[in-house]
Amino acid sequence: MTFAPSGLVRGRDAFRTVHVGALVLCAVMLPWSKALLSMAQLLLIANWLVEGVVRRDVKGRFRRAFTEAPSLVFISFFLLHLLGLFWTADMGWGMDLVRILLPVLAFGAVLGASPRLDRIEFRTVVLFGAWSVVVSTWACLLAHDGFTSDYRSLSVFVSHIRLTLLLCLAIVVFLMDRGGPRWFRLAGHGAALWSLFFIDRLGSIQGYLILLVIAAVYSWRWTKARGGPFWRIMRIVLPALPVVVLFLLWSGVRARYRLPDPAIILKFEHTAGGEQYLHDIDDPQMENGHHVWTYVAPRELQRSWDRRSERSYEANDDKGHPIWSTLVRYMASKGVRKDSVAMAELTDAEVTAIEQGVTNAHSDRWSGLSARFDEVAFELQQYRSKGAVDGHSVTMRLEYLRAGWNIARVHPWSGVGTGDTELAFQEEYERMGSKLSEPWRRRAHNEYLTLWISFGVIGLGWSLFTWCFPAWRTGAWKHPLFIAWAIIFGISCLTDDTIETQVGATFFAFYYTLLVFAAPREEAVPATAPTRARG
Repeated sequence: MTFAPSGLVRGRDAFRTVHVGALVLCAVMLPWSKALLSMAQLLLIANWLVEGVVRRDVKGRFRRAFTEAPSLVFISFFLLHLLGLFWTADMGWGMDLVRILLPVLAFGAVLGASPRLDRIEFRTVVLFGAWSVVVSTWACLLAHDGFTSDYRSLSVFVSHIRLTLLLCLAIVVFLMDRGGPRWFRLAGHGAALWSLFFIDRLGSIQGYLILLVIAAVYSWRWTKARGGPFWRIMRIVLPALPVVVLFLLWSGVRARYRLPDPAIILKFEHTAGGEQYLHDIDDPQMENGHHVWTYVAPRELQRSWDRRSERSYEANDDKGHPIWSTLVRYMASKGVRKDSVAMAELTDAEVTAIEQGVTNAHSDRWSGLSARFDEVAFELQQYRSKGAVDGHSVTMRLEYLRAGWNIARVHPWSGVGTGDTELAFQEEYERMGSKLSEPWRRRAHNEYLTLWISFGVIGLGWSLFTWCFPAWRTGAWKHPLFIAWAIIFGISCLTDDTIETQVGATFFAFYYTLLVFAAPREEAVPATAPTRARG
Protein backbone atom coordinates (compact mmCIF):
# COMPACT_ATOMS: atom_id res chain seq x y z
CA MET A 1 0.00 0.00 0.00
CA THR A 2 1.43 3.39 -1.03
CA PHE A 3 -0.30 6.38 0.50
CA ALA A 4 0.22 10.07 -0.06
CA PRO A 5 -0.22 12.37 2.95
CA SER A 6 -3.36 14.45 3.10
CA GLY A 7 -5.36 16.18 5.79
CA LEU A 8 -7.75 14.03 7.80
CA VAL A 9 -9.81 16.89 9.16
CA ARG A 10 -8.79 19.93 7.15
CA GLY A 11 -11.45 20.79 4.64
CA ARG A 12 -13.81 18.13 5.94
CA ASP A 13 -17.09 18.59 7.74
CA ALA A 14 -17.86 17.13 11.14
CA PHE A 15 -19.88 14.25 9.70
CA ARG A 16 -16.94 13.03 7.67
CA THR A 17 -14.64 13.26 10.69
CA VAL A 18 -17.05 11.27 12.87
CA HIS A 19 -17.53 8.72 10.09
CA VAL A 20 -13.80 8.03 9.88
CA GLY A 21 -13.44 8.16 13.65
CA ALA A 22 -16.21 5.58 14.11
CA LEU A 23 -14.50 3.26 11.62
CA VAL A 24 -11.24 3.65 13.54
CA LEU A 25 -13.04 2.82 16.77
CA CYS A 26 -14.56 -0.31 15.20
CA ALA A 27 -11.12 -1.46 14.07
CA VAL A 28 -9.57 -0.67 17.45
CA MET A 29 -12.26 -2.33 19.58
CA LEU A 30 -12.46 -5.62 17.66
CA PRO A 31 -9.79 -7.37 19.77
CA TRP A 32 -10.86 -5.73 23.04
CA SER A 33 -14.50 -5.27 23.94
CA LYS A 34 -17.80 -6.38 22.43
CA ALA A 35 -19.67 -3.64 24.30
CA LEU A 36 -17.42 -0.83 23.03
CA LEU A 37 -17.44 -2.41 19.57
CA SER A 38 -21.25 -2.20 19.55
CA MET A 39 -21.11 1.44 20.66
CA ALA A 40 -18.72 2.26 17.82
CA GLN A 41 -21.14 0.70 15.34
CA LEU A 42 -24.03 2.68 16.79
CA LEU A 43 -21.99 5.87 16.43
CA LEU A 44 -21.32 5.04 12.78
CA ILE A 45 -25.02 4.39 12.08
CA ALA A 46 -26.23 7.45 14.01
CA ASN A 47 -23.78 9.73 12.23
CA TRP A 48 -24.89 8.34 8.86
CA LEU A 49 -28.58 8.89 9.64
CA VAL A 50 -28.14 12.36 11.14
CA GLU A 51 -26.04 13.43 8.18
CA GLY A 52 -28.80 12.17 5.91
CA VAL A 53 -31.35 14.28 7.78
CA VAL A 54 -29.15 17.40 7.72
CA ARG A 55 -28.38 17.00 4.02
CA ARG A 56 -31.95 15.90 3.25
CA ASP A 57 -30.62 12.71 1.73
CA VAL A 58 -32.06 9.97 3.96
CA LYS A 59 -34.14 8.51 1.14
CA GLY A 60 -31.20 8.66 -1.26
CA ARG A 61 -28.93 6.88 1.19
CA PHE A 62 -31.34 3.99 1.68
CA ARG A 63 -31.95 3.85 -2.05
CA ARG A 64 -28.22 3.54 -2.76
CA ALA A 65 -27.78 0.94 -0.03
CA PHE A 66 -30.72 -1.24 -1.04
CA THR A 67 -30.91 -0.86 -4.81
CA GLU A 68 -27.31 -0.84 -6.04
CA ALA A 69 -26.28 -4.40 -6.82
CA PRO A 70 -23.07 -4.83 -4.76
CA SER A 71 -24.41 -3.52 -1.46
CA LEU A 72 -27.83 -5.12 -1.91
CA VAL A 73 -26.35 -8.54 -2.66
CA PHE A 74 -24.10 -8.32 0.39
CA ILE A 75 -26.99 -7.27 2.66
CA SER A 76 -29.05 -10.17 1.29
CA PHE A 77 -26.81 -12.51 3.31
CA PHE A 78 -28.44 -11.01 6.42
CA LEU A 79 -31.87 -11.14 4.78
CA LEU A 80 -31.37 -14.86 4.07
CA HIS A 81 -31.11 -15.47 7.81
CA LEU A 82 -34.33 -13.51 8.34
CA LEU A 83 -36.02 -15.60 5.67
CA GLY A 84 -34.79 -18.79 7.34
CA LEU A 85 -36.88 -17.94 10.41
CA PHE A 86 -40.00 -18.96 8.47
CA TRP A 87 -39.10 -22.66 8.76
CA THR A 88 -37.48 -22.45 12.19
CA ALA A 89 -38.91 -24.07 15.32
CA ASP A 90 -36.39 -22.60 17.81
CA MET A 91 -37.11 -18.90 17.31
CA GLY A 92 -34.99 -17.90 20.30
CA TRP A 93 -31.82 -19.34 18.76
CA GLY A 94 -32.76 -17.99 15.34
CA MET A 95 -33.38 -14.44 16.55
CA ASP A 96 -30.13 -14.50 18.49
CA LEU A 97 -28.22 -15.38 15.32
CA VAL A 98 -30.02 -12.64 13.42
CA ARG A 99 -29.00 -10.18 16.13
CA ILE A 100 -25.35 -11.32 15.86
CA LEU A 101 -25.45 -10.72 12.10
CA LEU A 102 -26.75 -7.14 12.38
CA PRO A 103 -23.25 -5.81 11.51
CA VAL A 104 -23.78 -7.21 8.00
CA LEU A 105 -26.81 -4.95 7.63
CA ALA A 106 -25.20 -1.97 9.38
CA PHE A 107 -21.85 -1.91 7.60
CA GLY A 108 -23.37 -3.00 4.31
CA ALA A 109 -25.84 -0.11 4.30
CA VAL A 110 -23.58 2.61 5.73
CA LEU A 111 -20.40 1.89 3.78
CA GLY A 112 -22.29 0.77 0.69
CA ALA A 113 -23.98 4.16 0.45
CA SER A 114 -21.14 6.40 1.65
CA PRO A 115 -18.27 7.99 -0.30
CA ARG A 116 -15.10 5.97 -0.36
CA LEU A 117 -12.27 6.82 2.03
CA ASP A 118 -9.22 8.59 0.71
CA ARG A 119 -5.77 7.06 1.07
CA ILE A 120 -4.83 8.58 4.40
CA GLU A 121 -8.23 7.79 5.93
CA PHE A 122 -8.05 4.18 4.81
CA ARG A 123 -4.47 3.82 6.04
CA THR A 124 -5.48 5.33 9.39
CA VAL A 125 -8.27 2.81 9.89
CA VAL A 126 -6.30 -0.33 9.01
CA LEU A 127 -3.15 0.71 10.90
CA PHE A 128 -5.09 1.63 14.04
CA GLY A 129 -6.74 -1.79 13.82
CA ALA A 130 -3.42 -3.59 13.37
CA TRP A 131 -1.67 -1.79 16.23
CA SER A 132 -4.68 -2.33 18.49
CA VAL A 133 -4.36 -6.10 18.01
CA VAL A 134 -0.67 -5.95 18.92
CA VAL A 135 -1.32 -3.87 22.03
CA SER A 136 -4.07 -6.32 23.08
CA THR A 137 -1.49 -9.15 23.08
CA TRP A 138 0.69 -7.12 25.45
CA ALA A 139 -2.32 -6.63 27.73
CA CYS A 140 -2.96 -10.39 27.61
CA LEU A 141 0.60 -11.02 28.81
CA LEU A 142 0.21 -8.50 31.64
CA ALA A 143 -3.02 -10.21 32.70
CA HIS A 144 -1.17 -13.54 32.87
CA ASP A 145 2.16 -12.20 34.21
CA GLY A 146 3.78 -13.67 31.11
CA PHE A 147 3.14 -16.60 28.84
CA THR A 148 1.08 -19.60 29.92
CA SER A 149 1.05 -23.17 28.63
CA ASP A 150 -2.72 -22.94 28.15
CA TYR A 151 -2.92 -21.30 24.74
CA ARG A 152 -6.68 -20.77 25.02
CA SER A 153 -6.41 -18.67 28.19
CA LEU A 154 -3.58 -16.62 26.67
CA SER A 155 -6.22 -14.66 24.77
CA VAL A 156 -8.06 -12.70 27.46
CA PHE A 157 -10.46 -10.42 25.60
CA VAL A 158 -11.65 -12.46 22.60
CA SER A 159 -11.44 -16.08 21.49
CA HIS A 160 -7.89 -17.24 20.70
CA ILE A 161 -9.22 -18.26 17.27
CA ARG A 162 -10.49 -14.75 16.49
CA LEU A 163 -7.30 -13.22 17.89
CA THR A 164 -5.25 -15.37 15.51
CA LEU A 165 -7.27 -14.11 12.53
CA LEU A 166 -6.73 -10.50 13.58
CA LEU A 167 -3.00 -11.09 14.07
CA CYS A 168 -2.71 -12.62 10.59
CA LEU A 169 -4.39 -9.57 9.09
CA ALA A 170 -2.19 -7.25 11.16
CA ILE A 171 0.94 -8.92 9.78
CA VAL A 172 -0.21 -8.28 6.21
CA VAL A 173 -1.13 -4.65 7.00
CA PHE A 174 2.28 -3.95 8.56
CA LEU A 175 4.24 -5.55 5.73
CA MET A 176 2.22 -3.80 3.01
CA ASP A 177 2.37 -0.34 4.54
CA ARG A 178 4.55 2.04 2.54
CA GLY A 179 3.51 5.37 4.04
CA GLY A 180 4.86 7.48 6.89
CA PRO A 181 8.41 7.87 8.15
CA ARG A 182 10.94 5.06 7.91
CA TRP A 183 11.09 4.50 11.69
CA PHE A 184 7.33 3.94 11.75
CA ARG A 185 7.52 1.32 9.01
CA LEU A 186 10.35 -0.41 10.84
CA ALA A 187 8.24 -0.43 14.00
CA GLY A 188 5.46 -2.03 11.96
CA HIS A 189 7.82 -4.74 10.74
CA GLY A 190 8.81 -5.40 14.34
CA ALA A 191 5.13 -5.61 15.27
CA ALA A 192 4.62 -8.11 12.43
CA LEU A 193 7.39 -10.31 13.87
CA TRP A 194 5.82 -10.03 17.32
CA SER A 195 2.44 -11.00 15.87
CA LEU A 196 3.99 -14.08 14.26
CA PHE A 197 5.62 -14.99 17.58
CA PHE A 198 2.32 -14.60 19.42
CA ILE A 199 0.54 -16.78 16.86
CA ASP A 200 3.17 -19.42 17.63
CA ARG A 201 2.53 -19.09 21.38
CA LEU A 202 -1.17 -19.50 20.69
CA GLY A 203 -0.23 -22.81 19.05
CA SER A 204 -2.31 -21.93 16.01
CA ILE A 205 -1.75 -24.40 13.21
CA GLN A 206 -4.50 -22.56 11.34
CA GLY A 207 -2.61 -19.27 11.69
CA TYR A 208 0.51 -20.72 10.12
CA LEU A 209 -1.57 -22.29 7.34
CA ILE A 210 -3.23 -18.94 6.60
CA LEU A 211 0.09 -17.11 6.42
CA LEU A 212 1.59 -19.84 4.24
CA VAL A 213 -1.31 -19.62 1.77
CA ILE A 214 -1.11 -15.80 1.69
CA ALA A 215 2.64 -15.96 1.06
CA ALA A 216 2.12 -18.50 -1.72
CA VAL A 217 -0.60 -16.42 -3.42
CA TYR A 218 1.42 -13.22 -3.19
CA SER A 219 4.52 -14.97 -4.55
CA TRP A 220 2.51 -16.40 -7.43
CA ARG A 221 1.05 -12.99 -8.33
CA TRP A 222 4.39 -11.20 -8.00
CA THR A 223 6.38 -13.62 -10.15
CA LYS A 224 3.59 -13.96 -12.72
CA ALA A 225 3.47 -10.18 -13.18
CA ARG A 226 7.20 -10.08 -13.84
CA GLY A 227 7.54 -13.27 -15.88
CA GLY A 228 10.99 -14.56 -16.77
CA PRO A 229 12.89 -17.28 -14.89
CA PHE A 230 11.28 -16.47 -11.52
CA TRP A 231 7.85 -17.24 -12.95
CA ARG A 232 9.04 -20.53 -14.46
CA ILE A 233 10.59 -21.57 -11.14
CA MET A 234 7.51 -20.56 -9.17
CA ARG A 235 5.24 -22.61 -11.45
CA ILE A 236 7.16 -25.67 -10.27
CA VAL A 237 7.82 -24.74 -6.64
CA LEU A 238 4.37 -23.60 -5.52
CA PRO A 239 2.38 -26.63 -6.78
CA ALA A 240 4.98 -28.86 -5.07
CA LEU A 241 4.70 -26.96 -1.78
CA PRO A 242 1.53 -28.72 -0.52
CA VAL A 243 3.15 -32.09 -1.23
CA VAL A 244 6.23 -31.11 0.80
CA VAL A 245 4.10 -29.83 3.70
CA LEU A 246 2.00 -33.00 3.76
CA PHE A 247 5.14 -35.13 3.70
CA LEU A 248 6.60 -33.22 6.65
CA LEU A 249 3.35 -33.58 8.58
CA TRP A 250 3.20 -37.29 7.82
CA SER A 251 6.82 -37.73 8.92
CA GLY A 252 6.13 -35.85 12.14
CA VAL A 253 3.07 -37.93 12.97
CA ARG A 254 4.90 -41.15 12.12
CA ALA A 255 7.76 -40.25 14.46
CA ARG A 256 5.24 -39.81 17.27
CA TYR A 257 3.74 -43.25 16.66
CA ARG A 258 6.88 -45.23 17.55
CA LEU A 259 5.94 -48.07 19.90
CA PRO A 260 7.85 -48.83 23.13
CA ASP A 261 10.46 -51.58 23.21
CA PRO A 262 8.67 -54.88 24.09
CA ALA A 263 11.74 -56.04 26.02
CA ILE A 264 10.86 -53.78 28.97
CA ILE A 265 8.00 -56.07 30.05
CA LEU A 266 10.43 -58.97 30.52
CA LYS A 267 12.43 -57.19 33.23
CA PHE A 268 9.69 -57.41 35.89
CA GLU A 269 10.97 -54.28 37.59
CA HIS A 270 9.38 -53.00 40.80
CA THR A 271 9.16 -49.60 42.44
CA ALA A 272 10.96 -48.71 45.68
CA GLY A 273 7.66 -49.45 47.40
CA GLY A 274 7.39 -52.91 45.88
CA GLU A 275 4.72 -52.31 43.20
CA GLN A 276 5.39 -53.84 39.80
CA TYR A 277 5.58 -51.35 36.94
CA LEU A 278 2.93 -51.60 34.23
CA HIS A 279 3.73 -51.07 30.54
CA ASP A 280 1.42 -50.62 27.58
CA ILE A 281 3.68 -51.48 24.66
CA ASP A 282 0.84 -51.01 22.16
CA ASP A 283 0.40 -47.31 22.97
CA PRO A 284 2.80 -44.98 21.10
CA GLN A 285 1.83 -41.84 23.00
CA MET A 286 4.87 -39.71 23.92
CA GLU A 287 5.66 -36.47 25.74
CA ASN A 288 9.00 -34.80 24.99
CA GLY A 289 10.15 -38.01 23.32
CA HIS A 290 9.33 -40.24 26.32
CA HIS A 291 6.63 -42.91 26.13
CA VAL A 292 3.77 -42.10 28.48
CA TRP A 293 2.39 -45.50 29.38
CA THR A 294 5.57 -47.28 30.41
CA TYR A 295 6.91 -47.61 33.96
CA VAL A 296 3.57 -46.71 35.54
CA ALA A 297 2.74 -47.62 39.16
CA PRO A 298 -0.91 -46.55 39.40
CA ARG A 299 -1.55 -47.52 43.05
CA GLU A 300 1.49 -45.59 44.26
CA LEU A 301 0.52 -42.62 42.14
CA GLN A 302 -2.99 -42.55 43.57
CA ARG A 303 -1.83 -42.75 47.18
CA SER A 304 0.83 -40.10 46.62
CA TRP A 305 -1.47 -37.78 44.69
CA ASP A 306 -4.23 -37.92 47.29
CA ARG A 307 -1.70 -36.79 49.90
CA ARG A 308 -0.58 -33.84 47.77
CA SER A 309 -3.86 -32.53 46.33
CA GLU A 310 -7.38 -31.82 47.52
CA ARG A 311 -8.65 -32.87 44.09
CA SER A 312 -9.31 -36.58 43.71
CA TYR A 313 -7.02 -38.74 41.57
CA GLU A 314 -10.15 -39.87 39.69
CA ALA A 315 -11.50 -36.33 39.18
CA ASN A 316 -11.04 -34.17 36.07
CA ASP A 317 -8.56 -31.34 35.63
CA ASP A 318 -9.60 -27.83 34.61
CA LYS A 319 -9.61 -28.85 30.94
CA GLY A 320 -11.98 -31.77 31.52
CA HIS A 321 -9.41 -34.57 31.32
CA PRO A 322 -8.83 -37.20 34.08
CA ILE A 323 -6.26 -36.07 36.65
CA TRP A 324 -4.50 -39.43 36.54
CA SER A 325 -4.01 -39.14 32.77
CA THR A 326 -2.66 -35.59 32.99
CA LEU A 327 -0.35 -36.60 35.86
CA VAL A 328 1.14 -39.53 33.94
CA ARG A 329 1.68 -37.38 30.83
CA TYR A 330 3.31 -34.63 32.90
CA MET A 331 5.71 -37.04 34.59
CA ALA A 332 6.56 -38.65 31.24
CA SER A 333 7.46 -35.20 29.87
CA LYS A 334 10.08 -34.96 32.65
CA GLY A 335 11.58 -38.30 31.67
CA VAL A 336 10.92 -39.87 35.07
CA ARG A 337 9.11 -43.05 36.08
CA LYS A 338 5.57 -42.72 37.30
CA ASP A 339 5.89 -43.81 40.93
CA SER A 340 5.85 -42.41 44.46
CA VAL A 341 9.51 -41.35 44.35
CA ALA A 342 8.99 -39.15 41.28
CA MET A 343 5.69 -37.95 42.72
CA ALA A 344 7.45 -36.75 45.87
CA GLU A 345 9.82 -34.68 43.73
CA LEU A 346 6.97 -32.66 42.19
CA THR A 347 6.72 -29.13 43.53
CA ASP A 348 3.48 -27.61 44.76
CA ALA A 349 3.48 -25.40 41.65
CA GLU A 350 3.69 -28.49 39.45
CA VAL A 351 0.80 -30.13 41.28
CA THR A 352 -1.26 -27.00 40.70
CA ALA A 353 -0.28 -26.99 37.01
CA ILE A 354 -1.45 -30.61 36.66
CA GLU A 355 -4.77 -29.69 38.27
CA GLN A 356 -5.08 -26.96 35.66
CA GLY A 357 -4.57 -29.48 32.85
CA VAL A 358 -0.91 -28.82 31.98
CA THR A 359 0.50 -32.01 30.47
CA ASN A 360 4.09 -30.96 29.73
CA ALA A 361 6.67 -29.82 32.27
CA HIS A 362 8.69 -27.93 29.67
CA SER A 363 5.95 -26.36 27.58
CA ASP A 364 7.51 -22.88 27.84
CA ARG A 365 10.81 -24.07 26.37
CA TRP A 366 9.55 -25.08 22.97
CA SER A 367 7.54 -23.76 20.09
CA GLY A 368 3.85 -23.36 20.75
CA LEU A 369 3.23 -24.75 17.28
CA SER A 370 5.31 -27.85 18.10
CA ALA A 371 3.38 -28.33 21.34
CA ARG A 372 0.08 -27.97 19.52
CA PHE A 373 1.20 -30.44 16.86
CA ASP A 374 2.04 -32.95 19.59
CA GLU A 375 -1.37 -32.35 21.10
CA VAL A 376 -3.14 -32.97 17.78
CA ALA A 377 -1.11 -36.15 17.22
CA PHE A 378 -2.14 -37.32 20.69
CA GLU A 379 -5.81 -36.55 20.00
CA LEU A 380 -5.77 -38.50 16.73
CA GLN A 381 -4.03 -41.44 18.40
CA GLN A 382 -6.60 -41.53 21.20
CA TYR A 383 -9.43 -41.24 18.70
CA ARG A 384 -8.11 -44.08 16.57
CA SER A 385 -7.24 -46.48 19.39
CA LYS A 386 -9.92 -45.72 21.99
CA GLY A 387 -12.53 -43.58 20.27
CA ALA A 388 -11.86 -40.83 22.86
CA VAL A 389 -13.12 -37.42 21.74
CA ASP A 390 -14.19 -35.34 24.77
CA GLY A 391 -12.11 -32.21 25.25
CA HIS A 392 -9.99 -32.83 22.13
CA SER A 393 -10.64 -29.96 19.73
CA VAL A 394 -9.53 -31.68 16.52
CA THR A 395 -11.20 -35.06 17.03
CA MET A 396 -14.35 -33.39 18.36
CA ARG A 397 -14.50 -31.51 15.06
CA LEU A 398 -14.41 -34.83 13.25
CA GLU A 399 -17.52 -35.86 15.19
CA TYR A 400 -19.14 -32.49 14.47
CA LEU A 401 -18.46 -32.89 10.75
CA ARG A 402 -19.81 -36.46 10.75
CA ALA A 403 -23.03 -35.36 12.46
CA GLY A 404 -23.33 -32.26 10.27
CA TRP A 405 -22.89 -34.24 7.06
CA ASN A 406 -25.67 -36.62 8.16
CA ILE A 407 -28.00 -33.66 8.83
CA ALA A 408 -27.17 -32.02 5.50
CA ARG A 409 -27.97 -35.23 3.61
CA VAL A 410 -31.39 -35.44 5.27
CA HIS A 411 -32.19 -31.76 4.50
CA PRO A 412 -30.29 -31.15 1.25
CA TRP A 413 -32.41 -28.42 -0.37
CA SER A 414 -34.11 -26.20 2.21
CA GLY A 415 -32.10 -26.96 5.35
CA VAL A 416 -33.49 -26.85 8.87
CA GLY A 417 -33.88 -23.06 9.13
CA THR A 418 -31.90 -20.30 10.80
CA GLY A 419 -32.50 -21.35 14.39
CA ASP A 420 -32.74 -25.14 14.32
CA THR A 421 -29.11 -26.12 13.77
CA GLU A 422 -28.53 -26.68 17.50
CA LEU A 423 -31.67 -28.83 17.79
CA ALA A 424 -30.77 -30.82 14.67
CA PHE A 425 -27.29 -31.57 15.99
CA GLN A 426 -28.51 -32.74 19.39
CA GLU A 427 -31.02 -35.07 17.75
CA GLU A 428 -28.35 -36.41 15.38
CA TYR A 429 -25.89 -37.10 18.22
CA GLU A 430 -28.56 -39.23 19.91
CA ARG A 431 -29.41 -41.02 16.69
CA MET A 432 -25.80 -41.89 15.84
CA GLY A 433 -24.90 -42.84 19.41
CA SER A 434 -22.02 -40.39 19.52
CA LYS A 435 -19.31 -40.91 22.15
CA LEU A 436 -19.33 -37.18 22.82
CA SER A 437 -20.63 -36.40 26.29
CA GLU A 438 -23.44 -33.84 26.49
CA PRO A 439 -21.33 -30.74 27.35
CA TRP A 440 -19.21 -31.34 24.23
CA ARG A 441 -22.06 -31.87 21.77
CA ARG A 442 -21.77 -28.73 19.70
CA ARG A 443 -22.46 -27.61 16.15
CA ALA A 444 -20.51 -28.07 12.92
CA HIS A 445 -17.51 -25.76 13.49
CA ASN A 446 -17.48 -25.37 9.72
CA GLU A 447 -19.28 -22.29 8.37
CA TYR A 448 -19.86 -23.78 4.92
CA LEU A 449 -21.47 -26.89 6.37
CA THR A 450 -23.51 -24.81 8.83
CA LEU A 451 -24.92 -22.71 5.98
CA TRP A 452 -25.80 -25.87 4.08
CA ILE A 453 -27.53 -27.33 7.14
CA SER A 454 -29.40 -24.07 7.79
CA PHE A 455 -30.52 -23.16 4.26
CA GLY A 456 -29.82 -26.16 2.05
CA VAL A 457 -27.50 -26.29 -0.92
CA ILE A 458 -29.32 -23.39 -2.60
CA GLY A 459 -28.87 -21.19 0.47
CA LEU A 460 -25.20 -22.18 0.69
CA GLY A 461 -24.72 -21.26 -2.96
CA TRP A 462 -26.42 -17.90 -2.47
CA SER A 463 -24.33 -17.19 0.64
CA LEU A 464 -21.11 -17.77 -1.29
CA PHE A 465 -22.47 -15.56 -4.08
CA THR A 466 -23.10 -12.72 -1.58
CA TRP A 467 -19.48 -13.00 -0.48
CA CYS A 468 -17.96 -13.12 -3.97
CA PHE A 469 -20.12 -10.98 -6.26
CA PRO A 470 -19.77 -7.55 -4.58
CA ALA A 471 -15.98 -7.95 -4.45
CA TRP A 472 -15.87 -8.96 -8.11
CA ARG A 473 -18.23 -6.17 -9.21
CA THR A 474 -16.22 -3.46 -7.44
CA GLY A 475 -12.83 -4.87 -8.42
CA ALA A 476 -11.80 -5.65 -4.83
CA TRP A 477 -10.37 -9.02 -5.88
CA LYS A 478 -7.49 -7.05 -7.42
CA HIS A 479 -6.71 -5.43 -4.07
CA PRO A 480 -3.86 -7.35 -2.32
CA LEU A 481 -5.18 -6.56 1.15
CA PHE A 482 -8.64 -7.84 0.28
CA ILE A 483 -7.11 -11.04 -1.13
CA ALA A 484 -5.28 -11.57 2.16
CA TRP A 485 -8.43 -10.93 4.18
CA ALA A 486 -10.45 -13.30 1.97
CA ILE A 487 -7.88 -16.06 2.53
CA ILE A 488 -7.98 -15.46 6.29
CA PHE A 489 -11.77 -15.52 6.43
CA GLY A 490 -12.17 -18.40 3.96
CA ILE A 491 -9.79 -20.71 5.82
CA SER A 492 -11.29 -19.78 9.19
CA CYS A 493 -14.68 -20.97 7.94
CA LEU A 494 -13.26 -24.47 7.42
CA THR A 495 -12.70 -25.05 11.13
CA ASP A 496 -15.12 -22.70 12.87
CA ASP A 497 -18.58 -21.15 12.65
CA THR A 498 -16.89 -17.78 12.22
CA ILE A 499 -19.95 -15.59 11.74
CA GLU A 500 -21.97 -17.07 14.62
CA THR A 501 -20.17 -14.99 17.26
CA GLN A 502 -20.34 -11.22 17.62
CA VAL A 503 -16.61 -10.70 17.13
CA GLY A 504 -16.50 -13.13 14.20
CA ALA A 505 -19.53 -11.57 12.49
CA THR A 506 -18.11 -8.08 12.97
CA PHE A 507 -14.69 -9.16 11.68
CA PHE A 508 -16.46 -10.45 8.58
CA ALA A 509 -18.83 -7.52 8.00
CA PHE A 510 -16.48 -4.69 8.96
CA TYR A 511 -13.41 -5.71 6.97
CA TYR A 512 -15.42 -6.96 3.99
CA THR A 513 -17.27 -3.68 3.58
CA LEU A 514 -14.19 -1.62 4.41
CA LEU A 515 -12.15 -3.32 1.68
CA VAL A 516 -14.95 -3.67 -0.89
CA PHE A 517 -17.07 -0.51 -0.46
CA ALA A 518 -14.80 1.96 1.35
CA ALA A 519 -11.21 1.33 0.17
CA PRO A 520 -9.78 4.07 -2.07
CA ARG A 521 -10.80 3.37 -5.65
CA GLU A 522 -7.29 3.72 -7.01
CA GLU A 523 -6.21 1.08 -4.51
CA ALA A 524 -9.10 -1.31 -4.96
CA VAL A 525 -10.10 -0.88 -8.60
CA PRO A 526 -7.86 -0.39 -11.63
CA ALA A 527 -8.77 2.41 -14.02
CA THR A 528 -10.02 -0.03 -16.64
CA ALA A 529 -12.32 -1.92 -14.30
CA PRO A 530 -16.09 -1.34 -14.34
CA THR A 531 -17.15 1.01 -11.57
CA ARG A 532 -20.30 2.53 -10.23
CA ALA A 533 -20.97 6.13 -9.31
CA ARG A 534 -20.72 6.86 -5.63
CA GLY A 535 -21.96 9.94 -3.94
